[in-house]
Amino acid sequence: QIPGDMVVNAMMVAMAAHSEDQKGQIIYNVTSSVSNPAPSALVIDAMHRYFFENPPCKGNGERVRLKKMRFFSTLTQLRLYMAIKYKLPLEMLRLVSIALCGIFSECYNELNGKYSFAMQMIELYAPYTLFKGCFEDTNLVKLRTTMNKDDQINNGAYYFDFDPKSINWADYFYGVHIPGVIKYCT
Repeated sequence: QIPGDMVVNAMMVAMAAHSEDQKGQIIYNVTSSVSNPAPSALVIDAMHRYFFENPPCKGNGERVRLKKMRFFSTLTQLRLYMAIKYKLPLEMLRLVSIALCGIFSECYNELNGKYSFAMQMIELYAPYTLFKGCFEDTNLVKLRTTMNKDDQINNGAYYFDFDPKSINWADYFYGVHIPGVIKYCT
């Protein structure tokens, strides 16, 4: 869940720090799970806040009335819920459409596309949202301490900042991550 710019910054500093070093391999986990974890409750709150303050619109410009989102602790629970709540009625619509010579085929195709997109997003994010582990960042902390004080800008931050403690997760998810997913994945 680390912002991409921090990962790139850490990679550039690591390359510079080891440009002369041909000895061994050091693994840097660019992570916040130890020093600044992003609890799932915080992500859920950011999603609720974002979508209630920025509700999606229908094709005619009318805002969609939102209900409280449901969250599941396992992918199996979520798949089962989606199958019962959405896929089963969708397949019933397809059968009715077939029986009525395809009268509902356009509606079915549109809804099936939306269902497929939702399931793609579920499969994409499941490994991240349901992962229970954490990664140690000892080598990353050591790398940060080797940075030259001359590389600091006037407020004490580094040009190549990759300190996960500096991330405000609520602001990041609300202002960067969620709008980015909406913009680039829809």
